[in-house]
Amino acid sequence: MLKVMRNEFRLVMADQGVLVFFLLLCFAYPILYSLIYNTEVARNVPTVVVDDSRSHASREIVRNIDATPEVAVVGIVPSMSEARDCMARKDCYAIIHIDRDFGRDNARGDQRHISAYCDMSVMMRYKNVLSGLVGATQHEAERTQALAVAPVLYNTGGIVNARHVPIGNTGMGMASAILLFVLPLVLQQSMLLGIGMLHGGSMERRRHCAGKDPLEVKAGVIPTVLGKSLCYLIIYALPSVFVLHVTPHIFDYPQNANPLAVIALALPFLLGVSLMGQTIKVFINERESTFLMIVFSSIVFIFLSGASWPRFEISTFWKAVGDVVPGVWMGNAYVLMKSDGASLWQVARHMAILWGQCAIFFALACLVEKYISRPRYARYQERAQEDPTLAHRLELIKNGE
Repeated sequence: MLKVMRNEFRLVMADQGVLVFFLLLCFAYPILYSLIYNTEVARNVPTVVVDDSRSHASREIVRNIDATPEVAVVGIVPSMSEARDCMARKDCYAIIHIDRDFGRDNARGDQRHISAYCDMSVMMRYKNVLSGLVGATQHEAERTQALAVAPVLYNTGGIVNARHVPIGNTGMGMASAILLFVLPLVLQQSMLLGIGMLHGGSMERRRHCAGKDPLEVKAGVIPTVLGKSLCYLIIYALPSVFVLHVTPHIFDYPQNANPLAVIALALPFLLGVSLMGQTIKVFINERESTFLMIVFSSIVFIFLSGASWPRFEISTFWKAVGDVVPGVWMGNAYVLMKSDGASLWQVARHMAILWGQCAIFFALACLVEKYISRPRYARYQERAQEDPTLAHRLELIKNGE
């Protein structure tokens, strides 16, 4: 096992592509993502209004929307086509359309209709435009209802006095809400990419060396799997501390977790990801195919983690898919600890599932190594003995020659 670990270290240090994924990506991605959402909250998003009602009630709601800190009404245009032109010129990032019957419905006490169209290039704009619009319309609805029942209730205020008190994410920032889910997924993606690159390089060496990898260390199945996992754990000791602890400090994300508890949670997570990478490597035959498989799936992992849609509202199938991924459980536990101050005992279920994934992926990695990878290597050697030019011809076909 130690020989496999030392050999894996040498392979990692000699491969610039793997070093980029294992180290540079872990240090660059969190900084890049955090800088994009560094403002956390968008204020006074430029917005134009299309007021087809032109009534006193519609003018009142426009003033209420403009008075919110989230939205700044920069103009009132006569038609949607002109509003779209304003958005195309980046004069505004949102359009609010007030229905023609808004004034009549308001006078009757019927349901009123307001539509909002927002530029989704930056999610913070959409979030704040929606928040400002909902807040202004809710305030207007409460005021109208209060005036309607005032003779009976002798109440001139709102029917419901609502107050929003954020608990974990006190700044209500977009980065503090989303990037705490993303940070563990960055570690997962980088490790899977690096493991895939290493395996793709080994497959390429076998194609050029009669089915044998001259840099391989002969060892049993279990020592091979454990030796590689130990190598990846040691390499990721520093990047994981930077991603999970230093990055939140730099960008002032919620800091309610015990650092030792986060490290204890990260251990089964990193081990599970390393074993997961050794399991799915069976689908990778070339270094380039790593990008097609891992980079594409990383977007899916973000949605499955619950960062943009709560997991309890995800369909049963996709929730089951997310349950298999270590980054999903690590991300949710990490958010609970960082934002809400959960202790290690309070995320014991997440940790138990992570350790369970380690056991399952260890068994799968051993089965893949014994019954798929090694027989495949043996077949490569047999074909190379039968036809020594086979590897060269396959390389020419691959390159279109």
